[in-house]
Amino acid sequence: MRILLWLSCVFYLVSCQQNLPQKGELRIGVAQLPMSLDPRFATDAASHKIQQLMHRGLVKLDEHWKPQPDVARSWEHPSPLVWVFHLRHGIFFHDGSRLTANDVQITLETLLDKKNASPLRAGFAAIEHVQAINDDTLQIRLKKPDSSLLTRLSLGILPANYAKKKTNPHQTMGCGVFKLASWHGNHLILQRVMKIPESNIQRLHFLRVKEAVTRSLKLVRGEIDFMQNDLPAELLPYLKRQKQLRIATQASTTFSYIGMNFQDAILKDVRVRKALALAINRSRLKQALLSDLPILAETVLTPKHWASTKLALTPFNPQKAEILLDKAGFPRNSLGIRFHLTYRTSTSATRLRLASAIADMWRKVGVDVSVESMEWGGFYARIKRGDFQVFSLSWVSIADPDIYRWMLHSSMWPPKGANRGRYANKDVDTWLDEAQNSQTLVERQVLYAKIQYKMQQDVVYIPLWYEPVIAVFNQQLQGFKVTSDGGYMGLLHANLHALSNTP
Repeated sequence: MRILLWLSCVFYLVSCQQNLPQKGELRIGVAQLPMSLDPRFATDAASHKIQQLMHRGLVKLDEHWKPQPDVARSWEHPSPLVWVFHLRHGIFFHDGSRLTANDVQITLETLLDKKNASPLRAGFAAIEHVQAINDDTLQIRLKKPDSSLLTRLSLGILPANYAKKKTNPHQTMGCGVFKLASWHGNHLILQRVMKIPESNIQRLHFLRVKEAVTRSLKLVRGEIDFMQNDLPAELLPYLKRQKQLRIATQASTTFSYIGMNFQDAILKDVRVRKALALAINRSRLKQALLSDLPILAETVLTPKHWASTKLALTPFNPQKAEILLDKAGFPRNSLGIRFHLTYRTSTSATRLRLASAIADMWRKVGVDVSVESMEWGGFYARIKRGDFQVFSLSWVSIADPDIYRWMLHSSMWPPKGANRGRYANKDVDTWLDEAQNSQTLVERQVLYAKIQYKMQQDVVYIPLWYEPVIAVFNQQLQGFKVTSDGGYMGLLHANLHALSNTP
């Protein structure tokens, strides 16, 4: 019995020791690790968030998503087709080599090379030529004006010799605050290379734990220190009761919406779309399903964005919805039904509950609804090819207002763009074209205001809310601030205090 007791104690002590982090290490539980660490090839949110820690671009975006100097200390725009950037001195890559204009040139040229098949290539299609004038000066010449170029130049810069090599999604070389230390299986570790006096965090250890419940239990047991998003709202009450944990939230840049098919015989009538919007009690939904954390939305861009326009909130008014449906020529039949809709969604439990609740609200105004859920791949493929009446999705981490062109312009019907509902309006097309060619933020603000008003008037989407960023972490992490993009940049100035070394 003494031997068994001794073995049990040893096993317990070893288990505790294995779970203890290294000094200055923050363990972060994530649902997904990056698809790629190469900034030219990654489009998923997990990749973007980790790349922010490892890379720097010519510009960075401030809290209002306006471009600010980063690697470039300044720039000039002498003509609509020419940009000249002057680089900062003393910026070095993680291998110790100095960053020069040639590195920027090669990074952009390899991104634009068709042979490399970068998924970001289309976003830089306006570039005709990139030239390093000298080590500190870069010139970009365009084929046509592109008002969104500066925003896109937040793309991470690679060393020229590295950018020319065959891409390895598990390797990268940047000039950011952290460098890649290792990536093995479900463990990705970043090591700090740029010291910040107020922070003692030296290593970020990302652990992939797919299931939110398992991830939460690991946080409670002290096996991880931090997790953010990919967290069902129903777990929050349990986590709030844990005295050793803290929860921080903020409205995100992720816009949730209901999409509709403008080619559908029923939904092509704006009165029907408006009625469906009025029949949804968004406040009740977010309270019941999402702990009342989301902020109600009317347009894709958050209120803090420089190009956002304040619009009147769509009210909950089922009586007016009934009147509009009558006027649209859809009276209730003897069974109280006006027409039938099919609502497509993914198999995500949260998404499925949302779709079911909305369908129930629509039934109360006489709209019969069938909810069809399917695995993400099949669901998304149907949405892209227009095989739907109604669906719900989100736009994630939107930074540039040119997203409106991508989702509204009549030339952007899939597969070319993301105008999935096949919306078409000549005025909107004109405003989008003018905004793309505009040279000042003031001009663009005026045009995007018109676009957002028209988008609301035509009920292109039924807006829901900006999903919340939810971070949960142990009390030892101090000074962390949640950012609206759900990234990890708020950890740069944070500290770890009083970590226990006892199991």
